[in-house]
Amino acid sequence: MMNFQQLLQARRSVNQFDPNATISRDDLESMIESATLAPSSYNLQHWRFLVIDDKEQKLKLKKAAYHQQKVEDASAAIVILGNLQAHKDAERIADDLTEKGYLPAQYKENVINQIEGLYSNESMQRDEAIRGSSLAAMALMLAAKEKGYGSCPMIGFDPDLVRQEFNIPEHLIPVMMITIGTDLDPEMPRKIRFAVEEVTTYNGF
Repeated sequence: MMNFQQLLQARRSVNQFDPNATISRDDLESMIESATLAPSSYNLQHWRFLVIDDKEQKLKLKKAAYHQQKVEDASAAIVILGNLQAHKDAERIADDLTEKGYLPAQYKENVINQIEGLYSNESMQRDEAIRGSSLAAMALMLAAKEKGYGSCPMIGFDPDLVRQEFNIPEHLIPVMMITIGTDLDPEMPRKIRFAVEEVTTYNGF
């Protein structure tokens, strides 16, 4: 089992998957369970996961992804969806916070009101759906690598066509796709990464 640094170093964006390899549903659900441990605003957990592992369904997704071959060759493709209605779980989340001692019972209604007030703004609903589900997506890719699978995050697809082909409800927005499978060339060198001093500034600009 790799430690965290090894996972980070080993993860690559894979473009060529073994088309004959498969992933069990147990492995997929284990990866998704790991992804659900990602942080989110108020613990609202804005993510949803549409798993495409059927051959014919992958071909439909490939068409929506501008015919990128890796969508067909990957063992599974997961459409990461952001939930615009995550705030509707405010009471459930507040109940959990109270039961576990994170929140005094007398403040529960205040937290519910805060959530409902904050998320009455449609821009906030969308921004947080994208932010939260993106954090889950990164966790999912690390979980895939820990199990020995390669992955690739993708924004190269038509979200409207994905919505249409897979009957995605209006309150769920396609944020990205992640293809997962067996990497055909896991020894490829890492692409350039900017040095810490190029990307870091302390205490202002």
